[in-house]
Amino acid sequence: MGRLILAILCSFAVSGMVFATQPKAQKKHSINHKKAKVKSKRISLKKIASRYGNGPTFEGDPDAIRLSSLLFYGTPYRFGGNSSRALDCSAFVQKVFRANGIELPRDSRSQAKYGYKVSLSELKPGDLLFFKTYRQDVSHVGIYIGNGKMIHAARKGGGVKISSIYNPYYRQRFLFAKRVVEAKGEEKTDPIAEIIERETNR
Repeated sequence: MGRLILAILCSFAVSGMVFATQPKAQKKHSINHKKAKVKSKRISLKKIASRYGNGPTFEGDPDAIRLSSLLFYGTPYRFGGNSSRALDCSAFVQKVFRANGIELPRDSRSQAKYGYKVSLSELKPGDLLFFKTYRQDVSHVGIYIGNGKMIHAARKGGGVKISSIYNPYYRQRFLFAKRVVEAKGEEKTDPIAEIIERETNR
């Protein structure tokens, strides 16, 4: 009888060791599986910008584009919106340029293929500014209106508004600027700029 009890106890001890070691093996396997995952490498803003070279330009009036853009001021934002009641950023740009006889594509990535690149120091009203916001590529566009400001349909802020291009949020996500429209005929002089230049150089 004693031997039978001893045999049963030994059997339980061995099966207990098997059960005790099994979860540890599974746990170890899951840890190794997690280590095997590789995070996707972030693409630099410069690398994204390099994808978009110079494209076609249009003849037009940059001042008229600036004035047309202001007519949409305050229009509510809606992702995918394409009506006078609600717009997203690329629909806003498309409508402004269409009002001036210039047909641009519907989405910001396609719009970015037009015009030639200009630096921030060379910006003129009517130039387009492209940003990386919610995805790893061009995903936001605005129209430069002068004095370091752009007008754009912004999700943050709820509609067509004016923002500083030096706002930290936009400055960190800026990709490049494009000049899509060349002024008709001779370039217009800015009398206010001339007065400022004359007075500061005295």
